[in-house]
Amino acid sequence: IYFLRFYLITIIEGLKMAVSITGWGHNKFGTNPNISSEEMIKDVVEQAINHSEIEAKDIDTIVVGTFNNGFQKQDFHAALPAISQEHLKHVPSSRVENACATGSAAIHTAMNAIEAKRAKIALVVGVEKMTERSTAEVGDILLGASYRKEEGDIKGGFAGVFAQIADGYFQKYGDKSDILAKIAAKNHANGYFNPLAHMQKNLDFDFCNSISDKNPYVAEPLRRTDCSMVSDGAAALIIQDFDLALSAKRAIAFRARRHVNDILPLSKREKTEF
Repeated sequence: IYFLRFYLITIIEGLKMAVSITGWGHNKFGTNPNISSEEMIKDVVEQAINHSEIEAKDIDTIVVGTFNNGFQKQDFHAALPAISQEHLKHVPSSRVENACATGSAAIHTAMNAIEAKRAKIALVVGVEKMTERSTAEVGDILLGASYRKEEGDIKGGFAGVFAQIADGYFQKYGDKSDILAKIAAKNHANGYFNPLAHMQKNLDFDFCNSISDKNPYVAEPLRRTDCSMVSDGAAALIIQDFDLALSAKRAIAFRARRHVNDILPLSKREKTEF
């Protein structure tokens, strides 16, 4: 009985340190020429607040994640949620940016605030408006997430950086293009059933594993189906502390989290390890 009691107390105390997602919003990803970042933020923030069944005035802190101003001239995205939600105009709000991990960094930042007892309810928003730029401009902006000093002229741009990683893996373990094709086919199958996905085409393994006019190399050995798309979209989360999450209609707790960085230049790291 003593050990059972100790075990239960340990679990409960551990949970008290936990935070939970209690609401979320997500617009349809794709080429959305008539929708601005501000409008996408408005849409997903309203969805998340309604889904969590809280009010905007309950939010203690806001974290917005976006890369390179969301690919547009409008800066200070942290202030945009308050335009459509007047109760948010004086809520402390910050923007974070961490290359491909920007969304994760925004969630980490919100969780840090809650676990530090600086907030009980956090609004997290992620947004990009990539299609306002030309393909060449998007490629150059994405290269900003690599080590330009050494990698700025890599053939294939940012995809070329990952192509070097894939090539290093192939050299060490053999050509695994068929495995990449299986991953691509699985992802496209998921997108086919997701009404919010940018592409909703169920491309099969044979298509993804073949080089064709519709699936050329972007940066060998990576094909078009191996690479993510230039897209517009936004998503939002409401994250609450343990005590509030207990009474929430829906709550998804975080089991664990970790934030680590690798050194930036490819020349200084093992390409097959992250």
